[in-house]
Amino acid sequence: MNQTQTVSPQVSVIVPVWNPGPGINRCVESLRGQTLEDIEMIFVDDCGTDGAMDIVRAAAAEDPRIRIIANAENMGPGSSRNAGIEAARGAYLSFVDADDYVDACFLERLFAKAVAGQLDIVKGRICYVKENGAQAEHLELNDEIRKGIQLDKPLFCLFNYQHQSAIYRRAFVMDNNIRYGTSRRTQDTTFLLKACHRAERFDLEDTAEYHFCEHNNSLMHDTNPHTLKRMLHGFQEQMDYIVETMADEDKVSEFVKWQVYYALRLCNYFSRKQGCVEAANHFAIDLRQQVLRFPQLENLKNESFIVRVLCDYGVALSHRPFKLPWEGFLVENYVETIQKWAGFIKGHPECANVAEKDLCRLYREAEALCIKEDTHLPRPLVHDVKKICRINNDNKGKKIRALVAKIPLARPLYKAVHQWSEKSHIQPMQD
Repeated sequence: MNQTQTVSPQVSVIVPVWNPGPGINRCVESLRGQTLEDIEMIFVDDCGTDGAMDIVRAAAAEDPRIRIIANAENMGPGSSRNAGIEAARGAYLSFVDADDYVDACFLERLFAKAVAGQLDIVKGRICYVKENGAQAEHLELNDEIRKGIQLDKPLFCLFNYQHQSAIYRRAFVMDNNIRYGTSRRTQDTTFLLKACHRAERFDLEDTAEYHFCEHNNSLMHDTNPHTLKRMLHGFQEQMDYIVETMADEDKVSEFVKWQVYYALRLCNYFSRKQGCVEAANHFAIDLRQQVLRFPQLENLKNESFIVRVLCDYGVALSHRPFKLPWEGFLVENYVETIQKWAGFIKGHPECANVAEKDLCRLYREAEALCIKEDTHLPRPLVHDVKKICRINNDNKGKKIRALVAKIPLARPLYKAVHQWSEKSHIQPMQD
């Protein structure tokens, strides 16, 4: 194997290192074993304490392609990657997390496709790996990107996570001043927003696989309330970029909706953790203020997704985009949420067209839970829902009503479904 360092390598691999644990060994070896040999590996020491950099330094003594950059203090993954970008010399940039690993041909396949098509970005495939080594189920993002491109959706609305699975032309990154966000959360989404907004040539390579290792200390297991502040900081960075460079683009709302969905998902998760409820409620209010600061995005308030952000009780409503009920979501929780949602619609008639659909979904889920638990929703609540929802006489509505009417236990739903509108084009995001 040729391990000679060249002045201008084909790919620079940037790896921020902060307490990755034993996974650093597999990460280093998977990079050193790449079939594309003309690479440099830039490990950014972010002042960790687990001895991971000792392993990197030992490998660097054997492999001149390894370079080490040391932060003066802990800067977080985004700023560490930015330091790597400034130091990189390769034609393309790759970003690998210190506890993940890649297939031996990962860089070779991506680089070959990038050069052949003179691409700004070429994305491989991510495989999610559980702690026991088993492959986890996940959405095939590459397939979703292909579908979205066929529907003429902008790339920044489609490729908004899995940044590690791609390589990026360095000249393109430098010329457009594309950098990671400084927030310790969602800094990768900030980078992808900028890169995908500016990219003119993009393609996918499914045979290049990156292995993302899931751990119990991941974000969705983090119960530190400071995570919400970091999330809001990242969202603010993205919104600043949108307003400065993209406010006139028709499809920018798709990206904002996706980010609000993710933020509310995190907010809802934290609202169920002991000691985090107050922080989650403050986060929901701050998120609402972030959206409302920008008059260019005023049109978003009439879309059901952003309606939830406009509510002061955003935490209670944030469960709606998911395949729920959440485990432990009780009838009384549904009653409280439906009451607040109905009250919001009464106070904001301009949002009624798109809000009724969510209200009816809530009602149907609540009624189904009542049937399961042999109980009933309060009569005044049922009356409110029936009064708010509009009558829909289209063919699709008739089919739904006919189907529901045939189910004896579901007959209490009949009148609500009878008045359910399906006219909104807004669809819930997939989990």
